[in-house]
Amino acid sequence: MTHNHTSPCDRSKFPAPAQKFELFREIEKQAGIQACREAIASLRPARFGFGQTLSFCNVNRDLKTRFGFWVEGPNYGGYSDKRLSIIKFVDMEGNLIAALMNYCCHATCAFLQKDTDGKWKSSGNFPGIASRFVEEYYGGDAVALWTSGSAGNQDPILFDYGWQEFTDGYVTKIAEPDGTGYLHMEELGRRQGAEAVSCLENISCDSCEAALTYLTSTVKVPARKRVGAAAESGPFGLRVGGEGPRTDFSAPIMPNFPAFEPNPGVTVNYTLNLLRLGKIDVILTSGELYAEIGRDMIRESTAEHAFVITHIPGQGGYTLDQSSRDHKTFQAFGPVEPGTADALLIEQSRRLSQLAEAEVD
Repeated sequence: MTHNHTSPCDRSKFPAPAQKFELFREIEKQAGIQACREAIASLRPARFGFGQTLSFCNVNRDLKTRFGFWVEGPNYGGYSDKRLSIIKFVDMEGNLIAALMNYCCHATCAFLQKDTDGKWKSSGNFPGIASRFVEEYYGGDAVALWTSGSAGNQDPILFDYGWQEFTDGYVTKIAEPDGTGYLHMEELGRRQGAEAVSCLENISCDSCEAALTYLTSTVKVPARKRVGAAAESGPFGLRVGGEGPRTDFSAPIMPNFPAFEPNPGVTVNYTLNLLRLGKIDVILTSGELYAEIGRDMIRESTAEHAFVITHIPGQGGYTLDQSSRDHKTFQAFGPVEPGTADALLIEQSRRLSQLAEAEVD
């Protein structure tokens, strides 16, 4: 679950040919079945524990330039959740069985960038490298699983492009040489892998038996729809600025942002579930939440520890919090009005946590 933006897809801007997509889906399906079989066959008594460390691999990506443009770029002063959360499972001899890791970041160090051999490649990006680092360090059949937290406004701190700004307010992305993004993912992956190992080494696995509770729910958020000429345009056209060296030095033109109106009777239905394992809440949601929303959902948990996993099946998409209502980035123009979903999601996660607490008691 790396949210890597490089797997074949049948509904993106760059859809894979149907035959290749079906082949990939079959490979993915069979690999999943085999992984389940191996996991069931290797079941054994275990102990578990929880730990956190700070990992400086991400950065807020909602950037307002000094001339008023909102762009997808590194906002080093914006809120960024640096917590790397890990549930550690060991056998009765203390050998690592699995590490469930969670971090708030898109895995897009090399988004749509070619490698040095001129080929676009699918990979787990830096999370895949971090997982491999942990598995190789502990050896045996240890498994490290990386999950995406509330990363709606969190990008890798190392990109495959740079920014150039001009005195009239124009900004443009300058692509770095082919392969640079792949070097970046290697650097960040190894960095986070080392951070994960340090965290794991300090986690005490004292819990052997614990109550396991799983609760499911749906959060319905009123939808909106575009009106006028912008009704059919996609959100990705609203990235402000240019691509590549600037050649046109005429005054930059601010975009015409789409107008919206309520969409009566239509809701965006977020899946919001909760897994309580002992003193740990794993909150699962289908939305691509801003990090501030995930932070506040965690605060409402009644468990000793908690973290949020996003991108489970369901609806949602980019979900901006109240403090980001004025951010005119591309992700602000979806069917959910910025700032209208966070209170509902936070309240429901609190309710689920309280229900889980009551079941344990």
